[in-house]
Amino acid sequence: MYIICYGKSPKALATGQKLINDIGGRYITGTELITGSFVLAEGETKCAIVMILPLEAAIRSMEETVTDKTRDLPVIAVSPEGRYAAVLRRGSRPYEQGTDDVYSAVVNVLGPFCFSGFEGREGTTGDLTDLVSGYNMQVNDREVLDKVNGRIQNGEKVNVYTDLPVLFADPVIDPMTYSLHSYPYDMRDDFIRQYKAAKEGKTEPAVFITCTYLGDGEDGRNLILVPKILNIGIEIKTKTDPDYCRPSVRKSLINHLLDPGAVASVASAYSARDSEIVRGIAEELGAEVISFDSDKLAGAKIPMEMTFSPDKKNDTATALAYLASREGVLMIRRSASVRGLVISVAMNRENIILP
Repeated sequence: MYIICYGKSPKALATGQKLINDIGGRYITGTELITGSFVLAEGETKCAIVMILPLEAAIRSMEETVTDKTRDLPVIAVSPEGRYAAVLRRGSRPYEQGTDDVYSAVVNVLGPFCFSGFEGREGTTGDLTDLVSGYNMQVNDREVLDKVNGRIQNGEKVNVYTDLPVLFADPVIDPMTYSLHSYPYDMRDDFIRQYKAAKEGKTEPAVFITCTYLGDGEDGRNLILVPKILNIGIEIKTKTDPDYCRPSVRKSLINHLLDPGAVASVASAYSARDSEIVRGIAEELGAEVISFDSDKLAGAKIPMEMTFSPDKKNDTATALAYLASREGVLMIRRSASVRGLVISVAMNRENIILP
């Protein structure tokens, strides 16, 4: 016999590994469960899907992930801490006769205390620790992050507001933990008003995932997560003072309502990558320096025509930002300075995956 385990939280992963070690089997992802893309061994009849989730989450996941490859298999729910095990669905032939055997094996592994009680939503999913680490997010207050993580671990539902492309890693389980409120880029003013309402205590404390500049004031109530997904293209038209450039770029970002902490890279032409100006701006923003050669810049196909210079299709700053973002979304197109500094900003072409 063998089992196909599905779970997300650290406790669930540990419990599942214990079951797999003793019974035999493997883990599958939410995507495999939804698409039925895993392959069963030919002739294997004593097989079951083991959902290592709180009961409510297991039932919901079972109902919403049925495919041709999973509808005949038995489904057993196991709590993340291994406190109970229950058969949610008996298998169809030829799997029905193996249901009891697999269930008995699961119970034996969990031990004599596995029926001590049912759990709520605790252990449905992991907290925000991996999200913050994976996207190198700037956190406004570590104590607030700990409080939010504690709420998630206790099974409470958390409101998340964002004006970035954020998606659920698991479209079945994650909405049980997060209430996601998305604001398109052209509704950024509404997003900022929502944040101000939360900061002033007019709404419940929430998590805000954004690259929008929300001010320098302390906020011990809400969690603000700023992912490093912006890329700045730098063009230096004339010789200028490096000490002027460092604060000037930061000020320009804030004037365009972009958080300087969101900058991942400063892009320059290959010939300027070691200049004091480029290095100084990158150091000021805590970003890396990347560069592109002239042929790459000349061939960049920016998805809009120049309006301020009809005789020139591309400008270097915008081409640099566009290439650095892997052909992402342009946020600022040429913020020029009288001292000869020109910048453009683009956001990475990717989604943020909420665990």
